[in-house]
Amino acid sequence: MILPSSSLIPGQDPTLLLTNSGMAQFKAYFSGEMQPPHPRIATSQKCFRTTDIEEVGDDTHLTLFEMLGNFSFGDYFKQEACKWALDLMTNNLGFEFERLYFTVYKTDEEAENIWIELGIPIERIYRFGDEDNWWGPAGEEGPCGPSSEINYYTGSFEDTPKVANRDETADWGPNNNEQFLELYNLVFTQFNRDLNKIDSILPAKNIDTGMGLERTLAILQKVTNVYETDLFKPLISHIEKSTKTKWGQSSEGDTAIKVVAEHARSASFLISDGVIPENTGRGYVLRRLIRRGMLFGRELGMESSQLSNFVGTIVKEMGSHYPELIDNEQFIVEVLEKEEKTFSKTLNFGTSVLKGMVTYRSKINDPNHPLLIANESRKNDDPESIGSRLADESIKNQIKKTRKNQELEIVKKWKKTISGTETFVLYDTYGFPPEVTKESVQGKDIDVDIDGFNREMNKQRERGRISGKKFGGGNTEIKFYEKLNHPPIVFTGYESTKLLTKVTALIKDGKTVEEARTNDNVEIILEKTPFYAERGGQVGDTGILINKETEINVLDTQAPVGYLNVHISHVTNGLIRVGDSVTASVDKDGREKIRRNHTATHLLHAALREIIGPHVKQSGSLVESDRLRFDFTNLKAISDFEIAEIELKVNEKIRNNIPVEIHWTTYSKAVAEGALAFFGDTYENKVRTIKIDAPWSYELCGGTHMDFTGGIGPFIIVSEVGIGSGIRRIEALTGIKAEQTIRNHADLLKTLSKQLNANQDTLVEKVSEIQQDSVSTKKALLNLESELMKAQLKGGTENTKTYEISTPKGTITLETAEISTSSVNNLRKAADDLKQQYKVGVVIVGSNINDRPSIVIMATNGAVKLGVNSGNIAKHLAGLMGGGGGGSALNAQAGGKNVRQLKETLNHSQSAVEQSLEIN
Repeated sequence: MILPSSSLIPGQDPTLLLTNSGMAQFKAYFSGEMQPPHPRIATSQKCFRTTDIEEVGDDTHLTLFEMLGNFSFGDYFKQEACKWALDLMTNNLGFEFERLYFTVYKTDEEAENIWIELGIPIERIYRFGDEDNWWGPAGEEGPCGPSSEINYYTGSFEDTPKVANRDETADWGPNNNEQFLELYNLVFTQFNRDLNKIDSILPAKNIDTGMGLERTLAILQKVTNVYETDLFKPLISHIEKSTKTKWGQSSEGDTAIKVVAEHARSASFLISDGVIPENTGRGYVLRRLIRRGMLFGRELGMESSQLSNFVGTIVKEMGSHYPELIDNEQFIVEVLEKEEKTFSKTLNFGTSVLKGMVTYRSKINDPNHPLLIANESRKNDDPESIGSRLADESIKNQIKKTRKNQELEIVKKWKKTISGTETFVLYDTYGFPPEVTKESVQGKDIDVDIDGFNREMNKQRERGRISGKKFGGGNTEIKFYEKLNHPPIVFTGYESTKLLTKVTALIKDGKTVEEARTNDNVEIILEKTPFYAERGGQVGDTGILINKETEINVLDTQAPVGYLNVHISHVTNGLIRVGDSVTASVDKDGREKIRRNHTATHLLHAALREIIGPHVKQSGSLVESDRLRFDFTNLKAISDFEIAEIELKVNEKIRNNIPVEIHWTTYSKAVAEGALAFFGDTYENKVRTIKIDAPWSYELCGGTHMDFTGGIGPFIIVSEVGIGSGIRRIEALTGIKAEQTIRNHADLLKTLSKQLNANQDTLVEKVSEIQQDSVSTKKALLNLESELMKAQLKGGTENTKTYEISTPKGTITLETAEISTSSVNNLRKAADDLKQQYKVGVVIVGSNINDRPSIVIMATNGAVKLGVNSGNIAKHLAGLMGGGGGGSALNAQAGGKNVRQLKETLNHSQSAVEQSLEIN
């Protein structure tokens, strides 16, 4: 049974961060907890290895890879697994038998004897211990067992020495020499390991095999590294076009291209499965990938969109096999662009701060007086000066803690190491990850104290976890607002959008100030406010603050902690001071649109639960003035019919002009009555609830809403997509925006009707008629092309050549032809027609199809008996065209990239056939 790849987010497996092996989705089958759907399963599983992030940039390591796997659950075992693996590699994939070397677990004599029985010389079998030949478990617990690996020797046979010890002590062989590439791993899963590291025998012996597609492809396509295979070539070509760096120009440039290509691909896959950049868990792995990719992208001259720019190419190349990429393409781009935008600012500032740290160290000549430079820049606020001061404080604290007469040694060590404290401040204050710090100082003879950084992180955790709510750049900003000790802001926006109030605090550039002037960007806190601060998916209000002397634009309203509403503002005219009175006016038109969309979101949620099912739960939302977005749990896409039903239901509730009832009650009472609460948020005992035709719609919500549903206006769903494993997203419009969209659709129908000379009622039939005519025309053209091709071959052309090839067993007739055709199908038909003329013959037919050369090779049974192998001929010809090829002895195909290569390649047909005979 062939099963699809599972998500990179392991289902119901708390021990595993990300799917890191082909067998991860089958843990329950291996352990005997569940019965598999079939005793033999095969998959191509997307996998992610977090341990290899720092290694990406060399020729072999990837974070994301595809694992080709065969699995047996109590069915076949070692004997069959080894036999079939060898058969696959030699007889099916064409690996050279003499280049295969094998490793087994140090005490697994059974596996070693099986390989010997299969014809493997003992000198090509090596024994290793737990690190190399014991697999699992995939996490803290689970199935495990000894393994046997098949390695491919890439070196020269003249260099193969005689090895005395075939184990960890060997100085040549698998695991001990870079010329050996591990390709195929056979795990004999016999045990289950518990959290106490105790192994117990599984109820049934199982097989878990894995062959990395990327490494396998590198050997089959005869390239030196995985990045030169067909999997990465289109992406690398896109990167070359986007930068001034060409592949192969320099090792540094190639490394940067590899990292950008690999991390863009990996990030796209993670996001398509529902991973979002965060500061913990899977989200941190993704954030780390994106930021590392951006860092190397900058080395290639990319200032923005370092990874998001390549999503289209990734989707084009891999979407046909992984449709989740196609489904979530736009979402992937949005997530990457947002993270890139955020980190670009962080990277610019953090890089400058780090530069200040490094430069400060290089300028200190007298280790006994390391504070002089920092004192000179004490008043400067540029990032390099900040870095100098941080470095200054670091060495000062270290000297304080050391004994006398040891200062010199401390300073010498400090000059060569960015301390854990400095690394922590870079991360905690400026959002600069320690991995990026380490990457940034590579090649500068400076190390980073990661252990010291981890100690600082642990100290922070011991001081208590910061509130889960985020604001701005991170924890440091949250701490700043907490230290203000400002009383909760009284929100009056439910009752009115205008209020005379007082300024209680002004914040500029991260510091409290007493006043702000024209053109200042400032955060303003008011004693009372009608401005709603962003929370629960509803965006913050905008508007103006005004008095006789001053006019201020409120660009956004946020709540960094608790009920502290902060007005992100720009002083357009005048002067504002703490204590001043201002009239706060919310943009009424924007608020009205937000109210429509928020109430419509509640109606949409209720309609989804009624029509799709009660399993639908909100997983996120965005309520803006021009649209609403709603994320919810559902395992499959909603059909067009269901979307129509949902729209009808929501619009029915709107037409009925139902009152929107708002009540304050206790959390426990609201939930007991059936009110919905979301996201695992923490609620106070007193909560605000929204009822619409209760109990049909009854939710806990602090947002602003319509008084009656009728004010929402028309409601239309404009999109429904998947954004992760089991998470769907709906975008919808209401009010004026919906009216405009409906009008645009109506205008489009009119235009199409005019162009196609059809009534709107018959437009679909007209389009279908045109499509059918198009299909019929294409078929007729293909048939005509086929007939013309036959006539062309029958009459002979200057592009048709015939050769006689003598062998000890007889003569083989070879005919080659270059023809004009638009499909490989027709090319095959032409070759087959020509082949019928011969009892002992080979036919090689080529054509330029879609601006690329394609060649089909066919041999008669008589020719195959004399030693002809079409597959070998195809590989030879493909090599001449810089492409790929292969097939069986009777039929094969080769392709290239440059149309000018076809004629020259066909001229080498005779030598290709003769070489095939020599190989056989």
